[in-house]
Amino acid sequence: MKTLLFLLLGLALATRPAGAQIAAETIVGAPAPALRFAAVQNAPRPTTSLATLRGRVVVLEFWGTYCGPCVAAMPHLQSLQKQFAGRLQVLAISQETPARVARYLAARPSNLWFATVAGAAADSLQRLFSYRIVPHSVLIDAAGRVVASTDPRYVTAGVIDSVLRGLPVRLPLVKDNLVADPMAAYFPANAATPPRFLIQPTMQGLGGIIRNYPQDSSAFHKRRLTAINLPLAMLYRMAYGDLSYYRTLDLRPKAAAGAPEPTYCLDIIVARGQEATLLPTLRRELAARFDLRATLEPRSKPVYLLKVVDAHKLLPARGPGGGGTAGGGHYDAPNAPLAAVADYLEGFGVVKLPVLDATGSAARYNVRFEYQPEKPGDLARALAAAGLALEAAERPVAVLVLQ
Repeated sequence: MKTLLFLLLGLALATRPAGAQIAAETIVGAPAPALRFAAVQNAPRPTTSLATLRGRVVVLEFWGTYCGPCVAAMPHLQSLQKQFAGRLQVLAISQETPARVARYLAARPSNLWFATVAGAAADSLQRLFSYRIVPHSVLIDAAGRVVASTDPRYVTAGVIDSVLRGLPVRLPLVKDNLVADPMAAYFPANAATPPRFLIQPTMQGLGGIIRNYPQDSSAFHKRRLTAINLPLAMLYRMAYGDLSYYRTLDLRPKAAAGAPEPTYCLDIIVARGQEATLLPTLRRELAARFDLRATLEPRSKPVYLLKVVDAHKLLPARGPGGGGTAGGGHYDAPNAPLAAVADYLEGFGVVKLPVLDATGSAARYNVRFEYQPEKPGDLARALAAAGLALEAAERPVAVLVLQ
């Protein structure tokens, strides 16, 4: 996963700014603010407000189409909406564009209402309910009082029934860390910081983050790696060149069902001129601290081969490289090799297998495509429009074996 520089995952959460913590803890039990939503889809009207919904239990479900756990929670929320029709309203709130949400709904019809927010309005909601990681659920009773700010798995039919009957409910309070730059807060450093390796426990209130300082202007260009709240297997995958989950075989004994996997924070800096030692140093430091053996072994595995099917659709590179974007549902890379496309498809988990570059091309192109992850076959359509295709095969690949 060579090109994924900043990865946010829905992992366990820790310390947060005091002001944000007060907001999260005092909002529960208080009247909900007078919130209005100006861009609502799948509802009788294109706008709504909490005042309009007074008399119904309301679930504000903060989510995103790019978020696997969010999408997985949708059937549960739709079931609640059906069971308590007329007495409950689930309002799914995303920071994506209305057009993106509309495409999602076209592929996956729903009985929920969907609102989109952006800019200052989105920031205000995050501060109000102290969330950064989605999914996040805010439960409001029929009188407009905030009952819970929690995870959607805790919002069950029994909980909704209790709220409707006016019975007290106490759900786990989920609070995210809203500090602007958690890495700078946990691992402060500047250009004069000497080489070091630091490892710390979980930073509560955050998901998993990786930063590898790729910018040429950075004082730490190619000589520093920082990770927040990553499980041990992911730290090893990072140490062995950002190998994806699909090139890893974890033979360690499985933890008990439901037991959370420990996560760690680390920061490694090597000296200027020693950039090539960064990953070997990380491997050595991990081996010295953990009772785990890691080896790279060739294994035959099902894979996808990225191929060119219509060279006329490939756009020659123009201008300097860099500045592209990639995520769930889109890829835009000016002046990039086709190997980067294979890396994206595997590294972002777009396809659930290793992806090998079989194009035979070292040229650079302007590659751009959009697709709907929730729509079967749409990725193949988008790749074909860009002159590319994936072909299933079996090939030997280097696999990181952990035991």
